[in-house]
This record gives sequence, C-alpha cells and structure tokens, in this order.
Amino acid sequence: MEFLPIFMNMRGRKALVVGGGVIASRKAELVAKAGAEIILVSPALAPAAADAVRDRGWRWIERGFRPTDLDGCDLVIAATDDEAVNRAVHDAARTRHLPVNVADQPALCSFILPAIIDRSPAVVAVSTGGRSPVLARYVKGLVERALPSRLGRVADFLGRLRPGIHRRLPETGARRRYWERLLEGAVPEQVRAGQDGAARDTAEILLNDMLQETAGDQTARRGRAWLVGAGPGDPELLTLKAQRLLQQADVVLFDRLVPLGVLEMCRREAEMVYVGKRSGDHVLPQAHISELLVRHVEAGRRVVRLKGGDPFIFGRGGEELEALVEAGLDFEVVPGVSAANGCAAYAGIPLTHRDHAQGVSFWTGHARDGELDLDWAAMNNPRQTQVFYMGAGNAPLIRENLLAHGVPPTMPVALVQAGTTDAQRVLRTSLHGLAETAADIDRSLPTLIIVGSVVNLRRGLGWFEGNAGNAAAVFPPHLSAPPGVTNDVRPA
Repeated sequence: MEFLPIFMNMRGRKALVVGGGVIASRKAELVAKAGAEIILVSPALAPAAADAVRDRGWRWIERGFRPTDLDGCDLVIAATDDEAVNRAVHDAARTRHLPVNVADQPALCSFILPAIIDRSPAVVAVSTGGRSPVLARYVKGLVERALPSRLGRVADFLGRLRPGIHRRLPETGARRRYWERLLEGAVPEQVRAGQDGAARDTAEILLNDMLQETAGDQTARRGRAWLVGAGPGDPELLTLKAQRLLQQADVVLFDRLVPLGVLEMCRREAEMVYVGKRSGDHVLPQAHISELLVRHVEAGRRVVRLKGGDPFIFGRGGEELEALVEAGLDFEVVPGVSAANGCAAYAGIPLTHRDHAQGVSFWTGHARDGELDLDWAAMNNPRQTQVFYMGAGNAPLIRENLLAHGVPPTMPVALVQAGTTDAQRVLRTSLHGLAETAADIDRSLPTLIIVGSVVNLRRGLGWFEGNAGNAAAVFPPHLSAPPGVTNDVRPA
C-alpha cells in the first residue's frame, strides 16, 4: 500500500489551489464539496473557475504564486501548466509540512485525490496511486453500480441508533454482531424506502432478542464454525458467501496455501491463526488443529477454518467436521473452487472432453511410509483424466506405478504450479519425462499433476504462460506466520 487512505475533515478550513484552468477548477470543486474554503491563485481563470468565484464565494488572488500564500492554509493543490511553478508550490508546502497535491505528478504528491463514490455520509474512495486515473474511474463505476443510491440514508439512520446501542450493548463483540445482523436484515431496505418507523421497530426487536441472548450466563452464547474453501489461489475465485464470512469472523484458522490476497479480505480485528502444513513440516498436527477449532467455537466465537481449494477435496475437512459434530457444535461448510477445477481452467486444460475423456479422477500424491497405496489399475483408462494433488515430490513413484499398470509412456502430462495466481507456471511433458520435469520445479509451490490426452488440448493463456512470479507475494511463508498473525497456537 503506497498511500494511506485517510478521510480528512476540511470543513471550515482553507485550501489553496494554485492554477486557474479546468484541472485546477475540478480539484477545487472536489475539496469544496467537503466544506473547505477555497483560495485560487492564478493570473487568469477559466470560465468554470470564474463562475465559482462569482457564485460560490471562492477567493481569487489575481497573480502568480508566492510562498506567503500558504499562510493559514491546511491543504495545497498545484495545477498549473508550468512545471517550475508546480515544483515551487510543492517545495514551499513541504517546508511547512502541509499536505500537497501536484496534478499529474505523483512524485510531487504527499496526498492524492481519489475517484470518489459519494453516498454521504458513506463515502468510498478508489485510487491507483496516481498511475492510472482512468482505471480508478473504471473501478469507481463498478462500485457505484453495486452501491444503493440511498446508502447515505442508511448511514444517517444507523448513526442515530448508535448512542443507544452503545449504552444498551456495552460489550464490543455483541455490538458488532448486532450491527451485522441489522445490515443483513430488512432494516436497510426499509430505510431506503423511507420507512424509518418500521426500521426502528425492526431494530428494537433485534436488540431485545440480542439482550436476551447475552443476559445471564454468558456461556449460553453459542459459537459457530465455518469450513470455508479459499479457492486455488486467485482471490477473485473466492465465493461471495466466503467473503462475507471473512468479514464477520472472530477467529480465522488458515492454511499455508491460502493466498495472501484472500487473507487481506478478513476483518481487520479478527484473530488470525496460522496452522499451515506441508509435507514433513506441520505447525500443528491435524488433531491439534481440530482441538483448537473446537476450543474457539466452545468459547462462543465465530470461527472460519480457511482452506486452500475446497475443504472436502484433500483438505481434511471431514476430520475437522467430525470433531465439531462430536463436540455438539454448530457448523457450516462453504465449498470453494477446487485446485483441480481452477488450475486446469487457468492452464487451458479441459478435464473432460467429448472426444478425449468422459470422466476425471482425483488422487492424492502424498505418500505414507514411502508408498502410494492407490488403485493404479483403475488409472489405465485412456478415456479418463487423472489428477494428482500434492504429487510433485513423489513424481517418480507416480510414473513408476502408472507405467507398471499399462499406461503408455507417451501419455501427455502437465504440471501446474501455483495455479490461478501471478506465479502460475505450466510445464508439459509425457509420463516418461514426468520425474525429470518434476525434479526441476520449486517444491515450495503447490503443484497439480494432470495426466491424460486432454493435456494436448491446452491453449496458452497469455500472461499465465510461464510467468513463474514471486510466490512469496502470493502465499504466506510456510515456516512462520505472516506479519500480524498468531503463530503460538498450541492448544491449552
């Protein structure tokens, strides 16, 4: 994050805008909407700026910039077509430690003016760090279409409720749960429709229900667990339900293969607990992870168990589910895009095809005691695609067993590393060359092995072809917790 998003109170404060053209006028208009007193310094004014001086009371100093113009100002904008003047404004503002923005020169900006979606008092700002204003406006359009036009009325209504809710629900967690339930219910639509009375009644009913839940024995408050699939890597493949739950969770237990982009969607106040595992290196044994999950839910917390891909496809979600059932706790499973589906799709490989494969099988490539105890005979089927999870380290065993059970050495094979992410790499080979190809790849990255004639149907997908970017920027470190998360997670 290059710029810290800050909403600045400019009501009644002075903003100096150096320049009198169209760009200067637009920037001044934006700051004026926040209640600032505008001072324009320019030898001449464009018609829009001149109209604002006449109709809105903006002050105009009809000359060039002087450093003394900064006296008493709280914010500075330079928007002239003279680079030397813009630089002088920047230098003078920085000398006085004033926030300054120089139009179209990010290097001279201590703050930037984002694209804004105004549903006052609800405001959303979109920025690209000055790199692409057009992209910022494009994103703004996407967000504007998603936000109700009367969202500001909802914010005002909630603001009026807030003092009473803080008084009657003094515990922070209870208040947060109340607001979340309120926003998920009928109240926002009632307010947008102008039915404030009905909305107040609905809000009061919900408050009374929560007061009854939290009254007396606090152990009566039930926690809940969600086993959530984080998808194969691309954060945009996360389901809408999973994203909503990440914003509500008190605790998130996450694996090594959950991408950092997904972790950034979690509620900022949530307790982040890293329970990542890789072959031969477990931060926590599986039994301890299940115990930790149960303990948090029993304490009345809302817990998201976040797993790469889908929790029920080689994610050991079934074992954790059994632990929750045995403890009599509430839970829900939220499926995710599996690694096989996502990685194959992003690699341009159809897992099934009318002319090549009428079925697909998923297998674990993780060996026990040096052996892969799989139904190898069933894999000798040219009309079926075989997909191996976690198999890169055991590629020689996979090749040996497939060849021994009649699969031809010319059978096409693809290895997809860090699938669906910026670090994705796709290597094509044959069954004969599988072991040698796997020996040259980065074993720290998740790798999917696809065996079948469908591999020959692969179509290159441009920027995903051989990209092999920095995996550390995609996945959390596997030996230590990422910054700001818990690593001391041994159950009590």
